[in-house]
Amino acid sequence: MVLNALAIDPGRKWKGPWKWFDESMLDCCEPLEKVKARGISFGKLVCWAHCAGAKVEAFQANKSNINEFRKYVMKCSISDDCHIISSYHRAALKQTGTGHFSPIGGYHAEKNMALILGVARFKYPPH
Repeated sequence: MVLNALAIDPGRKWKGPWKWFDESMLDCCEPLEKVKARGISFGKLVCWAHCAGAKVEAFQANKSNINEFRKYVMKCSISDDCHIISSYHRAALKQTGTGHFSPIGGYHAEKNMALILGVARFKYPPH
C-alpha cells in the first residue's frame, strides 16, 4: 500500500497496464514461500522497502518513546511524501493473531488517536 502511495515504479505490470506493487513482487530479502509460511520481521519489511526504492527511516518502540512517535505521526499526517507503517501486536486490541503491519492514515490530535489502515477488514473494522 505504501509503496504504491509513494508512486515508485515496480518495473513490472500488475493485472493489466498498471504498474503497482503486490506481494508477489516483494521477493528480494526473503523467499516468498518462507514469508507465506512464517510471516516477516520488522527488519525484513525495512529491507523490502529499501529494495523497492523507498527512502526508509526505521524506528523501534524499544529505542524510542511515545512522544517521538506521536510527533512523527503528526508530521506525516500533513505531508504528501511521508508515510508510516506501524507494526503492532493484535492481542493489544483484543484481536486474534500476532503481529501485523499497517499504514497509519491520519491523526486526530484532540483525541490523540491514529487511524490504522489495512486492518484485515474481512474480520476487523477500522481501528
